[in-house]
Amino acid sequence: MESALAEGRGALIAGPQGIGKSALVQALADRARGHRIEALYGTRVSRRTPYGALAPLLSELPLAGGLNPVTALHEVRRLLRARAAGLPLLLVIDDVDELDELSVQVIAQLVRGGEATVAATATDLVQAEPEVLSLWAEGHLVRVDVEPLSQAETRTLMEGFLSGAVSEPAARSMWAETRGNPHFTLLMTAEQVRQGRLVLSDHTWVRAGAYVHTGAVAELFDTQLARLPAEHRKLVEVLSRVSPLPLATALQLVPAETVDALEENGTVMLERGTQPAVMLSNSLFASVVAANMRLGRSHELWKELTEVLQDPGSLAPAALAGFVTWSLDCQTDPGPGLLRRAAAYANDSGKQSLALEIVGSAGPGSREDGLVLEEIRALMALGENQKALSVLTAAEAGLDPDNRDTWVAVMIQKAALLRSISKSDDPARVLDSLDLPSGVADTPHISAEIDYARAELQLAEGNCAGAVQPLAALARRRDIAVRTRALAAAAAAEALAVTGDARAALRLVEEHGEVLRAPLPAPDQSVILNRLFYTFYAAGDLERALRFIRDNTDGTDGAYRGTAGELVWGVVRAAAGESDAAVEALEPAVSQLRYRDPQDLLPLAAALLSYAHGLSGNAARAGIYQKLAPRFRNRPFWHAARVTEFFRILARQGRERETAARSLVQMAEDAEALGNVSFALGCYEAAATRGDLAAAAHLGRLASTATGRWAEALGSYAKGLLSSDPWVLLEAAEGAAQLGHHLLAHHAAGMVRTMTAAGGGSIARRAAAVENAAYRRLLRENTMENLLAGLSDFDARLVRLAAGTASRNHIAEELHLSPRTVDWHLNKLFRKLHVSGRTELRDAFRSAE
Repeated sequence: MESALAEGRGALIAGPQGIGKSALVQALADRARGHRIEALYGTRVSRRTPYGALAPLLSELPLAGGLNPVTALHEVRRLLRARAAGLPLLLVIDDVDELDELSVQVIAQLVRGGEATVAATATDLVQAEPEVLSLWAEGHLVRVDVEPLSQAETRTLMEGFLSGAVSEPAARSMWAETRGNPHFTLLMTAEQVRQGRLVLSDHTWVRAGAYVHTGAVAELFDTQLARLPAEHRKLVEVLSRVSPLPLATALQLVPAETVDALEENGTVMLERGTQPAVMLSNSLFASVVAANMRLGRSHELWKELTEVLQDPGSLAPAALAGFVTWSLDCQTDPGPGLLRRAAAYANDSGKQSLALEIVGSAGPGSREDGLVLEEIRALMALGENQKALSVLTAAEAGLDPDNRDTWVAVMIQKAALLRSISKSDDPARVLDSLDLPSGVADTPHISAEIDYARAELQLAEGNCAGAVQPLAALARRRDIAVRTRALAAAAAAEALAVTGDARAALRLVEEHGEVLRAPLPAPDQSVILNRLFYTFYAAGDLERALRFIRDNTDGTDGAYRGTAGELVWGVVRAAAGESDAAVEALEPAVSQLRYRDPQDLLPLAAALLSYAHGLSGNAARAGIYQKLAPRFRNRPFWHAARVTEFFRILARQGRERETAARSLVQMAEDAEALGNVSFALGCYEAAATRGDLAAAAHLGRLASTATGRWAEALGSYAKGLLSSDPWVLLEAAEGAAQLGHHLLAHHAAGMVRTMTAAGGGSIARRAAAVENAAYRRLLRENTMENLLAGLSDFDARLVRLAAGTASRNHIAEELHLSPRTVDWHLNKLFRKLHVSGRTELRDAFRSAE
């Protein structure tokens, strides 16, 4: 827009309410130095009056002869010229789509005559006068469509407003509410702080409860709602509770012209297809309207809807859940069938509190089997395993085993609960009890669910080798539900990676890509994403794990919900040795998990944070988190427990550090006995790096039995340690660097440099390149940007010239120095910047960009 202004053209900034149009046009006006700024405003009221938008200007003019287009243009032109006093004129117009026709004509003539430039905002260009679009079509205005903020940008906006870090779950929930609308985000953020739903914990703002829809944002939408005609308002209010609403039902509530008008102005949108439906375009508007509807009005509209809605059971799941909760608010019992379906939808959508509210409306003694199942599902998702088991135990005698689908689902949950609470063999016995007598066959769907539950129980106990084949077989079956196939494929990939066959694990992910990407309920998506992430992590490919997180995190409804947001970043950054980045991710994660930890992840997060602080040299903080790390509330999966203990060991300080290698070897031996090769390799590598050559021998032996690039790199590392072969260690360093293991790459490359200090040559240069690149990743203070910031102006200029294509002699001429002096300065700077020469300097600059 600044470039357009320099060329004498203006800007037309389009976007929905609250997206930041006014802030953007004001920023442009603030930067338009040398211009005379005149502000005009379009409003619904001024649009009803000829020249309404120009009224502030016309009020200063002596218009005794009245107004017409010619005199108005002449007088406004004369006034603006006088005000501008020879400066170029910029008209800043808010809501140009609300300008009346005659005001637009005058402004258009000024623009076409080269007497003014316009920077204007518009919410609905369809409603604007045709001349506005003509100015854009003729090239007088550059059109800028302002997009909503991404999830990451929403978090940045919240952090700026709150002057502090914001946890990823808090920002994700806000983005889900506002869809990245900046104005709504700020209003909602302020209200959540006021209501205690956003609280400050250890310097991080965390989500302490479900967000509310009161305060300024409610007033804003209430004003918007009040402006609507009665029939428009009625449909909006109904859709705020039941959406999507079948179009046929909507047309029984309001005239067709009402639906058309609301669609035209963007308030509602139509879902087309065999059963057309209508829904509100703005989900936050819907939530706010529903939350603030008066009780009497709510009852009135509900009754009107029920009179025309013949079969509530035919509603789409989201609409059905809305209808059920609305009925409960109106103290009407929708019936057990609708309650069960609504509770199932709430659980499948990740809204467990809503599911419990729906189930609770039935009362403990009147819940059918399906409602009991949904209550158990909700409690388990919230981490209330003991309470879930109590509910199951109390209801079990009244459940009907002949209701096979529900009975099997409840017993599978029982097995998982018993496993998480006790160490008995009850879980396996519960699953065995589900087998039908000989000669009686289950449906493929039910038998597959039982087989998957058995395999998942094996994974929980660390028997990944025993789970691979059953899971892979389920993933290949086409006669069972896509959900079961997808869950099995993800679990099989994880099991393969853990048992050391990374190549087969990654191949399985590719082969079943379509199934793994199938749309599934939120809890299932979370499980699949978690398992796929751990597949890449266990395969040793940290770079791919990072790409996977990025691809499944920002700006999508299926955003990555696994492992509490920042924790997945912290796991990878800690494993890579990037201590500052790990701390930056993990501190908000720990703060959030202290408030809400349904997946029992706080022990792992605290162990990771202790290790990350230790890496960065902050022994005091490392010790604090080592002591504060809590125990698991429930019995964790084998890998969750072992990875937590692994990082606790690595974080040990002082005398305890000396015993770390022995503990790591013991953990490796235990893991190897179970066939969990990936974890054993990690333990042996950590012990070998701490000087245990016997561990290095085990590392080399075990790596030779595994597949994949990480196993190859570790095999080279072990061989290099045992033989003191710099070329083999260089292979390990380069392999580790390519996979994102920067701490190991830095260590191995440093050993090569030490071994070849006297000989030098190509091996020394290659090792230095790896070591320096890893060095820049390990700490923020090591980055090229930070190192450059500490240079003098002369040194910074010399470095930038050296990073370019200029020859040595040309640089010398540019700086009025001799080539020898340039070499002397560059050698000094190369050591300071940790680069081996100009080629590596260019690479470092490209990476920084």
